[in-house]
Amino acid sequence: MNAHGPNTHDTLVATIPPGQAGGLARLAFGSASSMLGAGAKHLAFLPLDSLELDLSDPEQRDFGDYELIEQLGQGGMGVVYRARQRSLQRDVALKLLAAGPWASPEFVVRFRREAQSAARLQHPNIVPIYEIGSHAELNFFSMALVRGQSLAQLLESGPLPPKHAARLLRTIAEAIDYAHRLGILHLDLKPANVLIDEHGEPQVADFGLARRLDEALSNDSEEVSGTPSYMAPEQAQLKSHRISTATDIYGLGAILYELLTGRPPFVGANARATLEQVVHRDVVSPRKHSPLIPPDLDAICLQCLAKDPKQRYLSARGLADDLARFLDGRAVSVRPLNLWERTRRWA
Repeated sequence: MNAHGPNTHDTLVATIPPGQAGGLARLAFGSASSMLGAGAKHLAFLPLDSLELDLSDPEQRDFGDYELIEQLGQGGMGVVYRARQRSLQRDVALKLLAAGPWASPEFVVRFRREAQSAARLQHPNIVPIYEIGSHAELNFFSMALVRGQSLAQLLESGPLPPKHAARLLRTIAEAIDYAHRLGILHLDLKPANVLIDEHGEPQVADFGLARRLDEALSNDSEEVSGTPSYMAPEQAQLKSHRISTATDIYGLGAILYELLTGRPPFVGANARATLEQVVHRDVVSPRKHSPLIPPDLDAICLQCLAKDPKQRYLSARGLADDLARFLDGRAVSVRPLNLWERTRRWA
């Protein structure tokens, strides 16, 4: 599994349970105790290296049934390592709870919810979960190791050709539709959370904010969570709209926007400024950035990014079907053709 970009939106609070930080947890996070003191502190005040294992230390490299080999990335929910599972003699990606033994109970629940949600998903384009557990007071889950780069890394060299972007997003949308049919939302869709395997196929990872669809429909949002540049307006405003499958459709549109233009739909000077844009500013058409983007693909992208959830695609399947129509050269549902365009396509 590849490196994941940090989720700077998370505000995580942790306190040290006196006398409970032992074993590997002390070895890995011992330096954090003196920095935190006895009271609650934001984890953001800790340097990243205080939340990481020292893999040159054999004791820290030995993680029960796993041998940790190298760190692959760090995000808002945890640190990801490449590890060797001894019992099955296979390489896996192992995700540890970033806050170690001092994470708040809410943070631990959220971490485990991520694993439990993703573990229910068995799809060729979703990174599978192998095991959920804890070792030496550190919560973890293991998952398939994807040998490739993320979409975010792929985009470092610039936007993709429109048809390539459409093909990738069609596959991603089909995977998200599968998750929705099982009642699971992703809620943090972005290029860093899509990995490209050795066959060039996208793999959706990091259901870090995933929640059961029935919970999302029955509860009002009590927190702003997500990655600002890719968040739907209803995620950026407490209790403005209920979170739903339309929220993930917005995230898919944000990914498509960056695949086509090389930048996310909204970028502010900081997270707050970005969220202000998400809520109040109309998105600039992708074709304004590049007139070479086909009008049909532009219309598909803008449909996903509608401010009102009811104005987006009704389902991820509907989005995937429209992308298929575009790739086949057929009219898409969100942009009726005029007589000249219909004649030209027929010809």
